[in-house]
Amino acid sequence: MHIVTQPLIGPFGWPKYENNKTELPINSGLYLTTFKFKDGFIPWGVGITNRPIRKRFLEHARKFKHGEYNILDLQSALTGQRVIAWKGWGWTDEKRKKFEESKDQVINFSEKQFLETYIFIADLPKPIRLERLESALTDHFHASGNVLIDHGMQLSRRWKMEFPILVKFDAFQKIYGLPNEIQI
Repeated sequence: MHIVTQPLIGPFGWPKYENNKTELPINSGLYLTTFKFKDGFIPWGVGITNRPIRKRFLEHARKFKHGEYNILDLQSALTGQRVIAWKGWGWTDEKRKKFEESKDQVINFSEKQFLETYIFIADLPKPIRLERLESALTDHFHASGNVLIDHGMQLSRRWKMEFPILVKFDAFQKIYGLPNEIQI
């Protein structure tokens, strides 16, 4: 089994909403979106990109503000509870009308979530298939009781014929539910 030890660096702020947080570097790779929680951070999202992470977050911001993603009720999320302030994913004529009526509120909810978000990243070397790590981490967070991370994402789990890789994380901050190592 191939073993990779990877530092998880951060926290960084959401681009254009850093709120005195460190600006995201240009790296690509894995990212965790988190909120401050107790004496550390609690994840609310896992993602990957082969492009600059900063650019990906600018795309995410647009989608949040257009109502395409779920937006968490911030006060509940900061205590580790999942309450949806705006339900994204999937459009009907009725939902489009509701969005147009609520657009300012959706943008406000989005921007508050961006301001409270802390981002951690891992710029992983090859032979890591980022989608396998995203899937393994998402599954791990769901299994360990993290309710903030969305379900129903299109995940690409490791195929049985693929050689397993053990990823060990060096996290310099406490991230609730993050395993020290995970097999992908």
